[in-house]
Amino acid sequence: MRKGFLPVVASALVAGAVALSGCTVVPIGQEAKYTGEVTFDAKAQSKDLWKKVKHEVPSKAVDLGELLTAGDAGSLTKDDAIQKFNGKSLSTSKVAAGSGVVYAVKGTGTVTEVNAKAVDKSASSKGTMTIAVDGYAGSKKVVINVGPVISDTSLRDYLTSINLNDYKDTTQWSQVSQAINDTAQKDVIDKADIGGLKGKKISFTGAFTAKTGMTMVSITPVELSAE
Repeated sequence: MRKGFLPVVASALVAGAVALSGCTVVPIGQEAKYTGEVTFDAKAQSKDLWKKVKHEVPSKAVDLGELLTAGDAGSLTKDDAIQKFNGKSLSTSKVAAGSGVVYAVKGTGTVTEVNAKAVDKSASSKGTMTIAVDGYAGSKKVVINVGPVISDTSLRDYLTSINLNDYKDTTQWSQVSQAINDTAQKDVIDKADIGGLKGKKISFTGAFTAKTGMTMVSITPVELSAE
């Protein structure tokens, strides 16, 4: 038997088996064409997601100094605070996976410290700016997340226009938060000249998640500027 004959016979047998089984051979990279399933890309949705954030967060933001003062006297995770200050409980909501209460806040204050790569290349990638908030004399430390890595999910979790059930799984839900945070980094934080803000008065709008017993407030901004 000729050497080239066996591969030909084998190929013919495989093709026949596929035909008889009713299976379709799908070329690599063309799966979506046959299955109808499109690969999820949160970055492609970032512009629309950011519009939702910019619509909801500033319009519902409350004064941070007033909120924290009230929280020191009671608790930011209780129903009365949630109702009074436009909070969104995550533990009782189907629209986010997690616990705590998310608040949209705004305020002014003085930057007392910047721990970020913008001023120190050896600093953590999860950079922060510490703020002495106007109108607040309590003990809670207030920081604004300045990246370049932001793991906080408060901006996503505060939205009422999207929820976890809109997505295939928690992986996609996490990617949504990252896409929002990446836009905050590019459009807000990177334009604020973080490295030169220490000692300056700033105004800000953003969101944070309150939890029982917390000693630090960590805000992800949607608006940030020096006064």
